[in-house]
Amino acid sequence: MPDRPPLIYADTCVYLDLITRNEDPHEDTGEPRWKIARSLFQAVDIGRARLAASALIEAEVLCNGRTQERRDQSERVAARLRTWFTSPETLWIDIDRLIAREADRLSEEYGHLRVGKRRFAAADAMHLAAAVRAKCDYLMTHDNGYPTKQVIEGVTVRRPAVVWAETLFDTHE
Repeated sequence: MPDRPPLIYADTCVYLDLITRNEDPHEDTGEPRWKIARSLFQAVDIGRARLAASALIEAEVLCNGRTQERRDQSERVAARLRTWFTSPETLWIDIDRLIAREADRLSEEYGHLRVGKRRFAAADAMHLAAAVRAKCDYLMTHDNGYPTKQVIEGVTVRRPAVVWAETLFDTHE
């Protein structure tokens, strides 16, 4: 068992998967995507994983129309959003000019390794640069514009998965 729980930078789509209960199948497991998102945030809640985030994640999640609809319809969703973006346990990475320059470098160096046809967008490069700055163990995303299945400067870019220590009592339904 590792000395410390893994530090995970979850891309915006992971938050949105849980907020909207996204039923699209996870490309690796076939399970609805919201289930692995729920597992990730539950692991964070109980200290088995640590979360890193940036103001860019917060803005992309909170300004999303689907998020706003769900927040207005459900106090539970509104409370969860407050918890994610005010938790003292979250490692916050500032988005600044140095991150922008690092994003440009990472895009140039690794953008060609993307999984799908979608290009490695500027916001994606900013997220990766933030994860690298934070020294995250993982950046988790379903976005095929990222260089998924690669280790980029110490950060494993992958689809969401259980990468934290589990116990006998953990269930995956």
